[in-house]
Amino acid sequence: MDNSLLKALRPTYANINPASISNNIRLAKELSHSDIIAIVKADGYGHGAKETALTASKAGVSYFGVATVSEGISLRHEIKNGTNIIILGYVDPLYYDEIYKSSLIVNIYNDHIGRSYHEFLERRGARSAVSLKLDTGMARLGYPITLDFEDFKKRYPLFDVVHVMSHLSSSDSDMEYSAWQEEKFKEFIDRYNIQSASLYNSSAIAKYENRYKFTRPGLFLYGYVGGAEVAGLKPAMAIFSKIVHAAKYKKGDSVSYNRSYIAEREIWAGVVPIGYADGYRREFSNTARMYADGHYLPVIGKVCMDMAVVDVTCFGESAAGRSVEILGDHITAAELARLANTIEYEILCGISDRVPRVYEVV
Repeated sequence: MDNSLLKALRPTYANINPASISNNIRLAKELSHSDIIAIVKADGYGHGAKETALTASKAGVSYFGVATVSEGISLRHEIKNGTNIIILGYVDPLYYDEIYKSSLIVNIYNDHIGRSYHEFLERRGARSAVSLKLDTGMARLGYPITLDFEDFKKRYPLFDVVHVMSHLSSSDSDMEYSAWQEEKFKEFIDRYNIQSASLYNSSAIAKYENRYKFTRPGLFLYGYVGGAEVAGLKPAMAIFSKIVHAAKYKKGDSVSYNRSYIAEREIWAGVVPIGYADGYRREFSNTARMYADGHYLPVIGKVCMDMAVVDVTCFGESAAGRSVEILGDHITAAELARLANTIEYEILCGISDRVPRVYEVV
């Protein structure tokens, strides 16, 4: 659908700027002093996995990380062989054949999946590239750091281990623990002279000195970093809509469900077609704000499934039809995350596919 039609559809839409993603890739490489594995899981953190991956490919990225089999297969349809796609999470044996045919890289994080995938390769008479995941303190997926890597390779001779990774649990909040994890990881990498490894996620890229072949930026690609400031980082998503209705209410009138907002004076209230089904959360009720033509517009009353109401008294009867910024230069994902007592990741990933993505032409 044409971009102008997408913008008018509801008329709420997310504007995605690939130039900002390209900029952030360049910054990630500069800070990492290395190549990157671009993390495009969760549909590119809500920005579009296909579009993000194509932008990254143009910027010289050849490794990508996804969370699920379906994400990997979908991405392979868009970026062909010559690129490497690692499935970071669980894979079911039912999909091994499809994974193999799609040249996806399975992340081996315990012997259950190791044996299962290796037996599949034996039956097929084939070899496969895999990634090895170690647990250095995240207590999630991964072999214990005490793993004997030479023994691992002997037990699974059909695996070509093309990468070894671990994950920092608190790189945005606990430097001491992160340093302890890195020391354990480095000992393993040095002991077995491993050439292709990664440890650093987005906030680690911004705060620490990388010593491995890759880093794995996720949120960083989309313009945010938890627990750090990075000069030049550019958020890639902005969300816009319109005030589709405006009306005047007298002192004492209530707005939206459960009468959580009572007008303390005469006001004009404007309706914006975005709600919690779009990822605009109920926690934003009576707390968040939108922006239009030089004015911040407080959200008043409960956010509904499809709509939210803002105070447009500053515009009065001229409010209807004005464009509003919901996320962008004046209202960041960090601000919305604070209001919802969550993190930027959840705000961005939570924008539903009911909000059309409009991609700027680079």
